[in-house]
Amino acid sequence: MAASNKKGTGLLTWGTALAVIGGLAVILSGYGYQWGWWHFSTGFSIIPWGTGAAILGGIVGTAGFFRMKERDKNYTIAGFTAMIFGLAALSNFGYWYLEVQKGYPPIHDITTDTVNPPEFDAIVPLRQDAPNPAEYIHEGGPAKAQKEFYEELETLNVSLEYDEAYDRALATAREMPWQVVGENKEEGRIEAFHKLPWFGFIDDVVIRVDTIQTGSKIDVRSKSRIGRGDLGVNAKRIKAYLEAYQK
Repeated sequence: MAASNKKGTGLLTWGTALAVIGGLAVILSGYGYQWGWWHFSTGFSIIPWGTGAAILGGIVGTAGFFRMKERDKNYTIAGFTAMIFGLAALSNFGYWYLEVQKGYPPIHDITTDTVNPPEFDAIVPLRQDAPNPAEYIHEGGPAKAQKEFYEELETLNVSLEYDEAYDRALATAREMPWQVVGENKEEGRIEAFHKLPWFGFIDDVVIRVDTIQTGSKIDVRSKSRIGRGDLGVNAKRIKAYLEAYQK
């Protein structure tokens, strides 16, 4: 029993340490980029190593925990810590693995109107250092890929008069986790940006409200400032906004 406890203690100690270090590495991969410690590509390269370490540490720590015949409070805490970090890393890996398997097209500029997309105005000065331009690229751009993958994205037609439709669009934008930076009721434009929490990437949004015979129409465009693909983030943002608008 003593030998079993000793070996279990070693596995638990090293496993827990590895799980915690791996988990913290994954967390810091994004915040380190935000804080200027490294390039975002370095942050991305840290993720698989940290994830692997956390999963392996969780397995080793859990094995050590159950191998021990006698456990005090500290060992119990260490065991659950290893399990939590390991399961969190495994869940995170599983989620992103499934997302990648969906085959998102390598585009980052999504809109409900690919023929005449809403244009940025107030946002443009904020994108001066952004690798991705504010303009919508029609020739060889994202329109074709978007139509093939996001068939359900389309203009929202409502039976509201223009003033009410615009006011609701603005109120909905303010309810989203965005920072509204421009509103022009005469031109029917609302602009905002969304800073993602982990790596701090910023995506920009422009909403256009216009009149039609039956009322008004709402078009939304969401574009990343950096990166080629977005793993569906911009499309999900547009869908979330349109759903919130209708509620």
